This record gives sequence, C-alpha cells and structure tokens, in this order.
Amino acid sequence: MKRRTVLALSAVIIAALVAAPACSPASLVPVSDIAIAGSTFAEPLYVKQFDAWYQKTQVKTVYGAITSAGAIRALQDRTVDIGATDVLLSAEEQTQLPFSVLHIPTCLGAVAVCVNLPGNPSLRFDAALLSAVFRGDVKNWNDARIASLNPLVVLPDKPVVVVHRADSSGTTAVVTTYLSAVDEVWREKVGADRIVQWKSGIGGKGNAGVTALIRQTSGSIGYVQYAYAVEAGLNCIALRNRAGAFAEPSVASIQAAVPADMPSNLQTTLLDRAGDSTYPIVSFTWLVLYREQSYDNRPRARAQAIHSLLKWLLGEGQTLAEPLSYGSLPPAIRKAALQIVEQMTWQGEAVN
Repeated sequence: MKRRTVLALSAVIIAALVAAPACSPASLVPVSDIAIAGSTFAEPLYVKQFDAWYQKTQVKTVYGAITSAGAIRALQDRTVDIGATDVLLSAEEQTQLPFSVLHIPTCLGAVAVCVNLPGNPSLRFDAALLSAVFRGDVKNWNDARIASLNPLVVLPDKPVVVVHRADSSGTTAVVTTYLSAVDEVWREKVGADRIVQWKSGIGGKGNAGVTALIRQTSGSIGYVQYAYAVEAGLNCIALRNRAGAFAEPSVASIQAAVPADMPSNLQTTLLDRAGDSTYPIVSFTWLVLYREQSYDNRPRARAQAIHSLLKWLLGEGQTLAEPLSYGSLPPAIRKAALQIVEQMTWQGEAVN
C-alpha cells in the first residue's frame, strides 16, 4: 500500500478516535470491524497485514497511527479494541487501566540512525559519540570525535542538525532507553522516556515526519524505524555493538538480537544484546488488549474475531514482516506469544 494511502487511512482513524466518546468499541463499530491504534513504528507492517487479513476473511481491521502514548489513552478510554505500542506498559500505566492487560509481541523492529550528507558516506558511531551528537555537544560534521571513528571518510565542514520526534513516541523511548543503558552521560543528563528534552535540533511528528525532515535537511542526523529508512532510501550508520563490532540495521542483524533464553511472558529488552552481527537498537512491538473481553457488554463474537486475528498475525501474517524490513518472530517466540493469546477470556472462559 502506498504511503499516502496509509497516511490517509490513519488520518481517518485519528479523527474518529478524537471525536469518539469514552465508551465501548462494541457500541462504536459492528462486530466485523476491529479498531486498533497506536505505534507509527509498526504502521507499515500492520496496514499490510490487516489488508491481507481482510482479503482472507472479509473481517475489517482499521489502524490509526497515533503514537504509542496515544494507544494507552485510547485503550484506557476504550475507544479501541487493541492498543499498539513499542514499549511495554509500566506498572504505573497498568494501574491506570480499568482491567488487566495482555502484551502480545507481533514482530521485531530496529531504530535506525540516519544521516543526510553529500555523497552518502558510510559512517561508524559508538554509543558515546551518538549520545554526544544527540545532546548537541558535537556541532560540526568534521569534529574530531566523528573523524576518529571514521578515519577514511572526508567529513564536510557542515553543521550537525539533529532531527528528533516532536511528539510522545515509542520510537523515542526505544532509542533513549538504549542510550541510557550504555552511556552514563546520557542517562544523567537526558534519561529515557517517550518524550525527552532535546538541547538542539528540529522535531517531526511520527516516523514519517522525521523521515521527511532527514531527507530534506542537508547535514541532518535522526532516528527512525528501519522500515521507514529503507522505504525512503536513507543512509543508515553502523553502530558499535556489545561485541565491539560495527553493525548496520538489517533484517538479519535485527533477528540476531533475540536471545536463546526468553521469559515466558516475553517481557524483556532486546537492546544491546550480545553477538558480533547484532544491531544494538532492536525492540519488539506490541499489541495490548484487555485479558477479559466481556467488559462493557462486548459480545463473545467480538472476542473471537480478535482472537482469530491475533493467531493469524502470529502465524501466516509473519510472512509479511521481512519483505517490509521488519524481523519475523522466531518459532519459539511465536509459540510463547500464542500461549499469551490463549489467556484471553470472555466471561471467565477461554476464547476459541
């Protein structure tokens, strides 16, 4: 699906969510429609998957890219069936919801750091350098700190323009959590959250907005979900990983971040994982829904439709991930995720 079509669909859903009263989705749309909203990180994949699901079943799923933070609000207000987020809900956020939730991982994604420089040079950064650039301490591209990691690159005498998210963002949470974990200066001066205080640069809305700003701004550096970088043809830098090797984002380097041992609830970080070929800024993206699906007098048929969709996303739907530059879930992760799906209930009974 073309980007403008995706954005047009998102705009329709966003408008509907803003206008909708805080009431049950069952009273907003017919049983055949499933409403999901949130992450721009996973938007290209979800739109493709939901279209394929409709072609297969004639069950319509509409997706609104309103950010991960927006997903939590919409789930809290019960204006959607499912929220989409790139970060797990915190314990505090879960206490603000009326019912307990399930977190279902749907794919693997990376946050790519992209630059717009003449000649598209291949650049290498480590965490300390990335932190310094994003904090505004490195002001010019020919700075000695960049040159020391890129001795064979002729760096331009050009100002560095940092491009970041202007909205509350799961993508921002992923990259700032990574920097907080690996760089003490970043942890003390900036921290990790969906929105942080940027000392310099320009902000864009959504992954699409940041992508557009990087493309049109010479001398820029910013972070976007890898699929957006690929689609836009952006130049991604290689980051030094835990093993000391430099890795660029790719489907293979994303999948390399999944460890052999995972907790049964899958609620763990994939950031800065071991391995020579591992890209260090990798994350699951999640669908979050209420465990008990009979809230607000929702019919069993609605719960069954959601149950079927989730099972398909973790099965046949996984084949759509890699062509769109996402990592599909390994078999063991799919199995564990399906077990989480089976924890859905309707009036206390299993949904099937």
